[in-house]
Amino acid sequence: MNAHSPGLGGTRRLPTTVLVARREIRMRLRSRVFIGGTIVMTVLVVVGIVAASLLAGRTTPVRVGFSGGSQALERSFTATAAALGADVTVSDIADVTAGKAQVTAGTLDVLVTGSAAAPTAVAKAAIPSNVVSALSLASEAARLSAAGLSPAAVASAMALVPVQLLQPPNPKNTQNVFASLALGIVLWIALGQYGNMAAQSVVEEKATRIMEILLATIRPSRLLAGKVIGVGLVGLLQLTIVGAAALVAVQVTHVATIPALGVASILADILWFLLGYLFYATAYAAVASLVSRQEELQGAVAPISVFQIAGYLLMYAALPNPSGPLATVVSLLPPFAPIVMAVRMASSDVPLWQVGLAVALAVASIVGLTWLAGRIYANAAMRLGTRVRFMDAFRG
Repeated sequence: MNAHSPGLGGTRRLPTTVLVARREIRMRLRSRVFIGGTIVMTVLVVVGIVAASLLAGRTTPVRVGFSGGSQALERSFTATAAALGADVTVSDIADVTAGKAQVTAGTLDVLVTGSAAAPTAVAKAAIPSNVVSALSLASEAARLSAAGLSPAAVASAMALVPVQLLQPPNPKNTQNVFASLALGIVLWIALGQYGNMAAQSVVEEKATRIMEILLATIRPSRLLAGKVIGVGLVGLLQLTIVGAAALVAVQVTHVATIPALGVASILADILWFLLGYLFYATAYAAVASLVSRQEELQGAVAPISVFQIAGYLLMYAALPNPSGPLATVVSLLPPFAPIVMAVRMASSDVPLWQVGLAVALAVASIVGLTWLAGRIYANAAMRLGTRVRFMDAFRG
């Protein structure tokens, strides 16, 4: 069979699969959907990262006003609140009625009235627990001073219990969890989007009868492979552009230092995207060849979409305990591995043998699915009109 085809740009040196892939790439790179979608996703990601950097570390202090005799608590309250990690601002309120009006209006969060030994806190809805604790400790210190204890004795009696953490929390672990969650969501969206894109391409060419012209010079299996490869490369390019913009934004804003966004991790994420895409896009394209109209496409690919949705939901079950039995088993299964294993690798240290086994199972599944999809596609691609039953297409 000659490698050239008038409909594909005509070149004798390139295999037909490459020609089909090149045709898909050219068509999609010139489309407004690709250009507009890439711009929108890039802008949204960059704006989100910049907004997170502007809001990071910005906390609104609790505004506390003291009235009457409670004003004697201001100094000890401020020091105790700082020790408890509460961000507060303190002000004097001359009139209790005016202070309550400020609380109601929202310009004051807490109004402290009464004496230093027996204060009363007034708030609109709720008071942060660390603010309440700081106020209680300050009042207790005032009562001890009133009882005749020296300042040194009061300080000794009110000293907080020292806490020693053997395994202090690492902020990077929290950042990794969020990065893993974002990664899982992106992979789920990308697999569904580009898989459906391959399916729509098949149905479109079948409905417009362009497929009849293409199949006159190209074997069905090569046409299917070219479509899957072409759409996959376009998807990889789009994700690369968005991912590069995200990395640049993170480096510029310094919003986070996330190990899950290292070079090795990103390469692993690309690998899982490619494996997941080949698995799902091949299945999508094969099932799409069973129908002849776009209206029938969603119903045809629904069984495959169920596996994608299940992988997305299982990701949330795996995140709390990435090394648990459920996460381990699910991440090895080919339909779920592209999402769940990628999330596990981003959030924790996964044994190398588990990663290798998951990759091997995914590759074996892709090989088997490619053979099955090629058979179904070859037997159903030229059948127009009513929907072709799966077993009829399989038997030929």
